[in-house]
Amino acid sequence: MSRARFQEGTLGVEGKGTRKHYFVRFRVYLADGTSKQKKITIGLFSEMSKREANKEKAAIVARETSQLPAVLQGQRGEMLFEDFYKDRFLPLKAGWSKAHRKNFTWQMDNYVLPKFGKLRVSDVDKVMVQSHLNSLCPAYAKSSIRHVREKLVTVFEEAIEQGSITRNPAKKTVIPTDARPAKQPTMTLAQLIQLIDAITDVRDRAIFLVGTFCAPRTSEVFGLSWKQFHQDADGQTYFMIDQIAYDGEIIQTTKTEASKARVHIGPITLAAILKVHSEAKDTSPDALLFASTNKNGRSKKGAPMSAGIWLTKRIQPLADGLGIPFKVNFRVTRRTAATLVQEHGHSLASAQGFLRHSSPNTTAGVYTKSIPESVILAVDDYEQRVLAARKPPLLLGN
Repeated sequence: MSRARFQEGTLGVEGKGTRKHYFVRFRVYLADGTSKQKKITIGLFSEMSKREANKEKAAIVARETSQLPAVLQGQRGEMLFEDFYKDRFLPLKAGWSKAHRKNFTWQMDNYVLPKFGKLRVSDVDKVMVQSHLNSLCPAYAKSSIRHVREKLVTVFEEAIEQGSITRNPAKKTVIPTDARPAKQPTMTLAQLIQLIDAITDVRDRAIFLVGTFCAPRTSEVFGLSWKQFHQDADGQTYFMIDQIAYDGEIIQTTKTEASKARVHIGPITLAAILKVHSEAKDTSPDALLFASTNKNGRSKKGAPMSAGIWLTKRIQPLADGLGIPFKVNFRVTRRTAATLVQEHGHSLASAQGFLRHSSPNTTAGVYTKSIPESVILAVDDYEQRVLAARKPPLLLGN
């Protein structure tokens, strides 16, 4: 019986002029245990974006490789680790999100399979796993090594469940003490003010103010639609976070249940949003606040912007020019918000509510709850304290 393997396939381009087109190449496993490469044309280069081609590629590979997994014969522990991972582990993870699968497989492909892929599952022992974790120091941060360990534990746990091995060789390993701590920079008040002042484009300014003073995650910023923007009769102005942008698509989900909540908008950030609204060509409910204009041809017009490209081309050159010695992104602005909000005298609970972090007190009803007054005060105070520290004061129309 043929073997099913999780694979992504390879996207390629061939041909010239009007005949230039995308194609996908992948491997098909046959009933006799052999395999062969297969190549399928996807579509004309002039008629689809690379992102659309990648989506079609994924659909083709999934359809063409949907064979049943082989019945295991003999000793299951004789399987190579890579074969077990691809043939017996990944097919069970149909419920994973696209983002989680991409992250998991990337780390396995880069940090685990090169070391253990060609070993038999039963041959990997605790010393081998611990030695590999030790070898990642000090080049990799403690958090990265922890992720590698967690993935090894997960795969070997499934091997136990399927009867391939009897003990998990990764379970009692430890994170080396000489693993370097992760770099978690925060911006100083001066750096934050200088960077805000350096952003002159209306839309760029609104994106950064939202990312700074509403403290959303990157996927939440670029997933914002006008239906999520609310100005209530009682004076509250907020975003209802209930979707994200991922890989050029809008996904109706959030990172955690606590993430699905109202996010207060301060007055200065509100002014920037309203200016974007006044200049936007499409403000229908499903239209994105910060949609792609398709200037680079990499995504469909109206789709979510590429956060990485925007940060790299629009924000990082300004940060470099100001001498900020690290990459600026919305993880940095979230950490900065948590730090400065508490430094300005607000409680940890207010900071937690501001950032929508999960906690034992988070309930399923958080989706419909109003924003606590303490969080509103913390957000407004944070915005005003940061921007009031500059001279001359920030003008709402700028």
